[in-house]
Amino acid sequence: MNFHSSSSVAHSLLDDPSASRADEAEQTVLNAVRTWLRPRCDALGRNGSWRDVLSEAGMSVDGMLYFDLLMRFLRRCAYRRLDTRCRCASDLAKDEASLLQTIALLQRVRGDAAIELLNDWLPESAVSGVLKIVRWFAIALLDAGLVIQVRSRCVTYMH
Repeated sequence: MNFHSSSSVAHSLLDDPSASRADEAEQTVLNAVRTWLRPRCDALGRNGSWRDVLSEAGMSVDGMLYFDLLMRFLRRCAYRRLDTRCRCASDLAKDEASLLQTIALLQRVRGDAAIELLNDWLPESAVSGVLKIVRWFAIALLDAGLVIQVRSRCVTYMH
């Protein structure tokens, strides 16, 4: 057996969605996504509004429009139902990690890497439209002072 760490391959949070806890900016996006998809949280016993989540974080009206458009596109275009958690969950679902990573990449003007992520998640015909909307939302997040981190970690492979 040969153990080594490959530094030439980019490893990401997507390898293990529960590997890390969300920071404040990521948690804001997660809360908005989870509230958009499930406005009622049975565990918390209350209703919620994704608009309130984003507004409290300083998001502009345009940013909230981009977010709503993004969520509508994702719900309609994804190969399958979106994998998300309840608002009270602390771990990340794979689709949540993919969305956060896509936003982070676009905030750093790494469009090619973001396209690769979207290609693994969405039909080819939807990628261009979703990419534009995610880019607008990513910029609106930056304008609100919410920077999403590109999460990566080293993975040791055995062969």
